[in-house]
Amino acid sequence: MTLRRATQVDVVGLTAVLVAAYAPFQTLGLPPVTEGIAEDIRDHNVWVAEQGGIVCGGIVLVLGTQAHIANLAVHPDAGGHGIGTALIDQALAAATAAGHRQVQLATHAKMAATQAFYRKTGWEEAGRDGDKVYFTRQLN
Repeated sequence: MTLRRATQVDVVGLTAVLVAAYAPFQTLGLPPVTEGIAEDIRDHNVWVAEQGGIVCGGIVLVLGTQAHIANLAVHPDAGGHGIGTALIDQALAAATAAGHRQVQLATHAKMAATQAFYRKTGWEEAGRDGDKVYFTRQLN
């Protein structure tokens, strides 16, 4: 697996990963996760994971007054191989380098496996609001 900064060439591949990763959750009324990918790549810190030259995962890190992971997805066919953890580690390193001491993210309350993944990788639940579950991760 290779991690690298996303470019506009990756819009199609990253969109395909998002569609596949979020397909089981479409009945939850999630926001449209594939809109604005080109703008995210242009305006934020976006990395993709590749296997055999094919995009199999991606992460969007928004840095402002706070550091926030806006999206993380791994293609279901590539799950269980540490791709999500590697993408998170990349985002945490970038947030640390930018001077942040904490990173935040949100997920859906009915995405139990996603919540379990975040807890397993060192995130702490920071609150709930309706269908959203908020997590934080402290940085060194």
